[in-house]
Amino acid sequence: MAIEDDKAAREAKLAEALRTNLRKRKAAARKDFGGEDAAVAAAEAAPTPYNDVRNLLGITHGSGERRTLTLSLSAPFPNPGGEGWAVAVRLSGDGGQFDTPSGKAAFGEDGLAALRKAIDLAQVAIDLASTTHALCWPDERPYDLSAPI
Repeated sequence: MAIEDDKAAREAKLAEALRTNLRKRKAAARKDFGGEDAAVAAAEAAPTPYNDVRNLLGITHGSGERRTLTLSLSAPFPNPGGEGWAVAVRLSGDGGQFDTPSGKAAFGEDGLAALRKAIDLAQVAIDLASTTHALCWPDERPYDLSAPI
């Protein structure tokens, strides 16, 4: 008996799984600490300099322009807008919502919890960058979006 293989159906299922995963990561990183505005405001209070944790090559889908993308995290710091701690996440070079001087913050009950959520938020930033750029390592090997940070 032949196994039915519909490429379009597979791609649609994969796209939906990626969207669902992205929504879950965003929700986990944001939690209940005030949403989007609080994440931007807290990131502005992050200690500098940020630590660069990953460098990638981004090739824009439309023009083929090459850009260096740098993922950076701040050290954990007390949440200036309330209780708990925060870690700022910035992805510079892609022109997306994390490409600002301060990025966005993830929140947690303590510094370690905030750092774990920041790693999830960093994955969201990379996932969003992949919608506008083909992502590669600096030596041009393809970047695997499923690889943990």
